[in-house]
Amino acid sequence: MAQNVAVFEHLGVTAEQSAVYELLVTGGSRTTDELSGFAPETLAALHDRGLVQQRAGDVWQAVAPDLAVEMLIAAREEQHQKARAAAGPLMELYLRNRDEDREESGVVEVVTGVDAVLDLWRTLLSGARSEVCVLDQPPYLSPQEQHVALEDETRSRDVEWRVVYDRSSVDLPGRVAEIVELVASGERARVTPTLPFKLAVIDARVAVLPIAADGKIDKVLLIRPSPLLDVLLSTFELYWDKGIPFSPGGIYATVEDVDPHLLALLAAGLTDEAIARQLRLAPRTVQRRVRQLMDRCGAQTRFQAGVQAMRRGWL
Repeated sequence: MAQNVAVFEHLGVTAEQSAVYELLVTGGSRTTDELSGFAPETLAALHDRGLVQQRAGDVWQAVAPDLAVEMLIAAREEQHQKARAAAGPLMELYLRNRDEDREESGVVEVVTGVDAVLDLWRTLLSGARSEVCVLDQPPYLSPQEQHVALEDETRSRDVEWRVVYDRSSVDLPGRVAEIVELVASGERARVTPTLPFKLAVIDARVAVLPIAADGKIDKVLLIRPSPLLDVLLSTFELYWDKGIPFSPGGIYATVEDVDPHLLALLAAGLTDEAIARQLRLAPRTVQRRVRQLMDRCGAQTRFQAGVQAMRRGWL
């Protein structure tokens, strides 16, 4: 029962209210006199929330836990909807009072400074509810392990991730192993030779478009619902459709003599030297395996080998 009480506390039920509810669930019905050790307003609050019922003879009875949880969740969702509705007028005031010298509008907000950008990213991910879509390419603001931790936290709330990786990202030392780990944890990943820019779209309601200068990012554009956001989301979907699925250990890993890591890196457009670094193989070994793969596919070029791999269902 203790586990259920903890859930109730997260839904706004106080410790004393939880204790009374637990007593009525585990010990059965109680009269008001038998519950006199608790504050009178506690029973009233539980009754108002629909967690307990008062029967004839001044007897109190707990509502079934499954029904109680659903009522608490419904009440919390109603509060969330009211909060979102109230945020609209506040947002208008927020934008109206912004410094007019800043290059912003109600659609696009400029966020400057590494710390401010990182805080914005953490805030957006903490509020993500359904899906995060990313076009991934260097440079990066924070160490990769910090990003992995943030992504794992959102997935614990059933938030899905779809990421399209630029070849330059996959080519970074140790990056393949990181992507493999993310994919194994639930990320859906694809690779493509080139991306036009770095992008993240959260729940199709807000986008972050980083601005890089001299190989560093210290400014991003925060883009709210607008035709511009629609264009950015369509751009992501375009590159997602064109990308090659990155799923080492997935469906094509069962094909005999086909190295899933090699195939994914080859499809991403990496050179033999770059693939050799990622797989920690000699360049000649990679060249031989790529040649064998091309021969098996009947391909004259590396690109043709990638196309044939897709047609054969290896990717």
